[in-house]
Amino acid sequence: MTLAFFTCCLFFQGITPEVIEHAQAGTAAQQQGRLDVAIQEFRKVTELQPNSAGSHANLGEAYFQNGEYDAAIPELELALRLNPNLIGAHQTLGVALLVQGNAEGALPHLEKTRTPELLGIAYLETGRLGSAIMALQAALDRQPNDPDLLYYFGRATALASKRTSDQLAKVNPGLARKSGAAADKESRTPQDVVNLQKALAEKPNDPDLLFAFSRAAALASRQAFDQVLQSNADSARAHQVLAERFVESGRLPEAGREYAESLRLKPYTSSVHFALGDVFAAEGNWPAAVAQYRMETKLRPAGADAFYSLGSVLLQQGQAGGAVEELAHADRLRPDTPQILLALGKAALAANDAARAEASWNKLLGIDKKSDLAASAHLELAALYRSAGRSQEADREMAAYQQLRNQGGR
Repeated sequence: MTLAFFTCCLFFQGITPEVIEHAQAGTAAQQQGRLDVAIQEFRKVTELQPNSAGSHANLGEAYFQNGEYDAAIPELELALRLNPNLIGAHQTLGVALLVQGNAEGALPHLEKTRTPELLGIAYLETGRLGSAIMALQAALDRQPNDPDLLYYFGRATALASKRTSDQLAKVNPGLARKSGAAADKESRTPQDVVNLQKALAEKPNDPDLLFAFSRAAALASRQAFDQVLQSNADSARAHQVLAERFVESGRLPEAGREYAESLRLKPYTSSVHFALGDVFAAEGNWPAAVAQYRMETKLRPAGADAFYSLGSVLLQQGQAGGAVEELAHADRLRPDTPQILLALGKAALAANDAARAEASWNKLLGIDKKSDLAASAHLELAALYRSAGRSQEADREMAAYQQLRNQGGR
């Protein structure tokens, strides 16, 4: 990404010699890699020309290149409010938001850039698996051996296969899978998956298409991951793929070593920190899990999952106050999530904040009335009310819990 088209904007907005001097100094420093100096110079330009979209875009780009995403984002947002047509600013802002874990916020900006590799990741992170597969397939057409693209395509097709398989189980659980069907070919190209996906879009509940797509996507996923291992055996992504396969087979020590090697090669891959935290948590190594989850929260401060996992582990360690803080942060990032609300209530109760616990569980029940999480909330409330001498309310919650248990939840 370059700034030439940003810088030229300055020359059409009443530029003064002082502005020119600072803009040129900032551009020169940026080209030389002296980003701290570039930031200082571009900040002076924004002070002299506060209504210049190009000035704020330049400053935001310099912050972005320096890894200061929290500072880059407001500058780029301001630049786009002043001039919504700066495509380069949309792309930089979209990437900054995506890196921080805010894929929903990133997507509208990335859609303006039509960059398939970035769009594919954003669609994947927001659960738009069909769009992710098509975007990543387009990117792979241009870079067929790129380990990152292969990895994300593998993830997208694996998730799409699982989602479609679950749908098939609802539509036709007794479907006979005929041997020799087109879906059982030994290999699949990304384009095969895209073609089946298009057919499925026209007939979303066709059992044969559901099975064919689920099978094809699973095969394409496996092939993509295999290609990472074969073509990029020494890459960080290859070690990540190996780690994930070890996790699937329950070989956690080997998985931990592969994740650690992936991070040695590429230290700031946020999803790997999170996955390694999960490995440590599964092994009961709480301090190591906390360290990895904390790193994830720093790398992706807009992502709720790491804050939730961090809070849950802190609660396991008996650190109720810290757990409440992290879980409350997760709740702010992803409001009205039953799983987070249930955990927040437990942490609050452990921290002797019964009112907050009650409020969290009642909020959960206002959102979700029939799941296993709802049953757990009723049980927790029953115990809370019983200990507070509120017998009638405790009986009501226990009756609701028993009713859900008898129904088997949902």
